[in-house]
Amino acid sequence: MFVIGLTGGPGVGKTEVAKILRKHKAIIISGDDTGREIIDKNPAVLKKLVTIISDDILLPNKKLNRKKLGSLVFGNYENMRKLNEIIHPPLLKSLKAKIKTNRDKHPKRIIVVDAALIFEWGIANWFDYILVVTARRDIRLKRLTQNGLSIRQANARIASQILQRTKEKLADFVIENNGTKNSLINKTFKFLTALKSIGSDR
Repeated sequence: MFVIGLTGGPGVGKTEVAKILRKHKAIIISGDDTGREIIDKNPAVLKKLVTIISDDILLPNKKLNRKKLGSLVFGNYENMRKLNEIIHPPLLKSLKAKIKTNRDKHPKRIIVVDAALIFEWGIANWFDYILVVTARRDIRLKRLTQNGLSIRQANARIASQILQRTKEKLADFVIENNGTKNSLINKTFKFLTALKSIGSDR
């Protein structure tokens, strides 16, 4: 039916929205999972990261230490630029292929790409609609620190993306996630209802 870009800054809860959408039969394509696949299935990519950033990003088993990588790139413009140059071209190619495959196989299903950097990557025009999830900064920081980040690390992650209010202005739909899980479920259902209404009018 539609291809939706689901985005929002760190700590807003967009992946929770993706989980709710999946329960309503939407097909979810995760930008994070696609990025992991690019690294895990392409040793040359990991080798480039080690060479350009640091061999500190490797675990003893020579796999990527994602937590260490995050600490070295968030808040460090140059390392983030290097990471993006290596990862983004194959990642975007893979995302586009996944969208096409799912659209061909499931022409009547809603396809949702859950990705934090849709605007930063310049791919908003891939989608029929953009759904942005937002939340107050204090709530975002609380969620991020509960997931193991320090306040400094959480602020660095938030600062690594364009401003939340900018994303809101660029969105077709916005879900504010400052409340309970039930509130988020209800808001997500209203979004789906609006989509179905648009689809029925086509």
